[in-house]
Amino acid sequence: MNRAWKLLRDVVLTICCLTTLCVGVLVVTNFEHVQKIVRTVALIEQKYLWESDAGTLADGAVKGMLDGLGDKYTTYIDADTITGFMEQVSGDVYGIGVYTAEDENGDIVILSLVPESPAEAAGIEAGDIIRAIDGESTADMTLDEAVSLMRGRPDTSAEITVERSGTEYTYVVNRFKLGNTVTVAGTILEEHPDIAYLRISEFSVQTGTEFAEQVNALIKEGFSGMILDLRDNGGGEVNSAVEVARVFVPSGPIVHVVSGDGRVDTKSATEAQLEVPMVVLVNGNTASASEILAAALKDSGTATLVGTQTFGKALVQGVYMYADGTAMKITEAKYLTPKQNDINGVGISPDVKVELPADAATDIQLERAIKVLQDKMR
Repeated sequence: MNRAWKLLRDVVLTICCLTTLCVGVLVVTNFEHVQKIVRTVALIEQKYLWESDAGTLADGAVKGMLDGLGDKYTTYIDADTITGFMEQVSGDVYGIGVYTAEDENGDIVILSLVPESPAEAAGIEAGDIIRAIDGESTADMTLDEAVSLMRGRPDTSAEITVERSGTEYTYVVNRFKLGNTVTVAGTILEEHPDIAYLRISEFSVQTGTEFAEQVNALIKEGFSGMILDLRDNGGGEVNSAVEVARVFVPSGPIVHVVSGDGRVDTKSATEAQLEVPMVVLVNGNTASASEILAAALKDSGTATLVGTQTFGKALVQGVYMYADGTAMKITEAKYLTPKQNDINGVGISPDVKVELPADAATDIQLERAIKVLQDKMR
């Protein structure tokens, strides 16, 4: 046997020994709990009246353990849903064009819609609660399961039932290809030519580049202040949010990521690339990565926040595969703002609170943001 094969053999044996040791330690330190699981399986095999399926039992056991943690973001993901995730990574995914989140009541809420998407064309609105998908109630669905059902193949449609102001509405929505949506739009306000307005609808891998392109184009037109609209932005790619924050935040932290073992990974800025009076628009559907950006701009004193309390999702999940193609999504870290505030389940309070009634004739939040910015620019 040559040296390479001997080395490979030794490495494999070492890994096997370490794995066996870790499992052994787990069994010893949790003997009563492991014994309960083993006894349950044995009793099912010996006493259960009907036939049982080992795979179904294993799925149920894993799902039960994760549900027992009481964390709505930690879930068991079936093989079909994982397939949808893999398609999304490859860019070959079709959906109806909505961004969703699970609220404190366990309801699946539409945070925002992809501009010019089939969902928007059908009449679905931000703030709608999804009650059924293709006739199947979402009452016991996880967010991942609901998202998976809304996705599908080209030239297909989904029947979406939503609740809005206590009334249910059902829409048939065609699916379209996701992944190539422009996430940043910018303009100089026509009635206020000294103010640049930029809206980020979500954070994708290309958002940082899109944002830089929009800002550079608006700089050529000239402006003295900026309004950044993060309303109905459900989050997305965290690194893109950090990238945008680095454009404005002076030297210092942008976000602290705290893992379960207490380790802290701080994302920081070194020097602001653009110093300009700034107002950020937020609302109850501003979540996750968009909250990271809003908090960084607020805590650093870079911007004034106008609107309503944000959603309050500041957790990090990791996805770990099982051999059978299923997976576990588990919360493994949390975000803290630059000033070490934990906003999960709480959200960020705006500096200037302005409600936007559903029947408002004009965007009074934007109007107030303009006034606040003009005061900062004087």
